[in-house]
Amino acid sequence: MVPGSRIFTALLALSLITASSDGIAAEPEISASYLAAVTEFLNAQNTGAAVEEQMTYSVAQQAFGSLAAQGIAITEPMQAIILDEAKKSFGSKFSDTNFLAKLYAPTYRGQLSEAELHELSVFWTSPIGKKLLAVNRALAEGTLAALQEASQEFLPTFQKNVDARLAEAGISYQP
Repeated sequence: MVPGSRIFTALLALSLITASSDGIAAEPEISASYLAAVTEFLNAQNTGAAVEEQMTYSVAQQAFGSLAAQGIAITEPMQAIILDEAKKSFGSKFSDTNFLAKLYAPTYRGQLSEAELHELSVFWTSPIGKKLLAVNRALAEGTLAALQEASQEFLPTFQKNVDARLAEAGISYQP
């Protein structure tokens, strides 16, 4: 196999997973007003920028993982090129809230009405909604750190119990 060709296999799998559901039969048509409400909701949360970053780094990480699995050392220039191409190929497309609205609308329609989307958009553009968006990353990082710190207390018991159960099952391993 040509070095790096596994990257494209992994990316093809990702593209199949993230592909739009436009071709799925028996989906009722989504109205233009509902799509507009989804777009409004996504814009209110600045979803395009967040998904652009998420998709760019997700695709790049998969490419890095594929290269590393092949024993290829990843240099800084390689990282820069892969990140740039991931942003161009995926990030730029997934930052488009009109694209995302079409992609998300079938799922949203099953959970939220058009009126509810409008209400949520009003919330996210309100002062408290904007504040929540601004501090959300800090909240997520802080709560994750608190969970990780609290879990340290339980790790020794967990490890002891796993070791005992593995031994009981006749499974040996070298830690």
